[in-house]
Amino acid sequence: MDNQLKQKFADVNFQIFSVCDENSVDYLHSIYKNKTKLREHLGFMIDENNPSDLNSTTKIELFCLLTEYIFEKCIAINKIEICTIYLIFYETFKLSLQLNSKIQIFNFFRDNLMKFSVDRPPNQIGILSKSTIEKVADFFIHNILKRFELMKYMLTKNEEIELSDKEILEIKFPHVLSLEMASEILPRNSKILRQYTENKKPKTELEQKIEQVLEFEREIMDKKMEEIFSLQDQNFNKKLEELLKKKK
Repeated sequence: MDNQLKQKFADVNFQIFSVCDENSVDYLHSIYKNKTKLREHLGFMIDENNPSDLNSTTKIELFCLLTEYIFEKCIAINKIEICTIYLIFYETFKLSLQLNSKIQIFNFFRDNLMKFSVDRPPNQIGILSKSTIEKVADFFIHNILKRFELMKYMLTKNEEIELSDKEILEIKFPHVLSLEMASEILPRNSKILRQYTENKKPKTELEQKIEQVLEFEREIMDKKMEEIFSLQDQNFNKKLEELLKKKK
């Protein structure tokens, strides 16, 4: 698959440009050392435009750190990888750290890395290189996992709850017409019921045998494909776990 076709497939099926596109990458690279402009653009990019809100401010600062890390530490990275990284972190920060444990956040992040690291359409697509995976995993471990309790506090919204007394049951039944106004119909006279009441033409013996053979072959193929995919996932998980253990 050539690069142009791969980008189109990734955009349509995985929405990799939903947070950041390639033009925005160029602009970020030109302003990332200007913290004021960078915060303003990132706030717009990730829909966090309330600087007085601790949750929004924290997300913007994390994306500032991520942007600086990408442009200064990930030298060989390309634009489509950068767009993918922003999407992964955006989706990760959408999770509630109050409702999800540290391991759940880590598993979600790891699964997203896998989704964009292996070529297995339509569920996965190989965009991120091995070098990029190592760099991104290193950033996530040092800036999110090791500071999880702090992130949990800063990314949890505090909301006031108002309690009021109210009747428990306030149910009103809809108006129903009297049964005396109804009229009886036969199922065969109703188009919507006809498909359930009419007898279907029975299948011939040859058609039944063909279906049995196809079903048998389909089961064999499904079993082989499942074994192949399972082996691929086990190998990739093992390599990724070894990589992340080295970084901890």
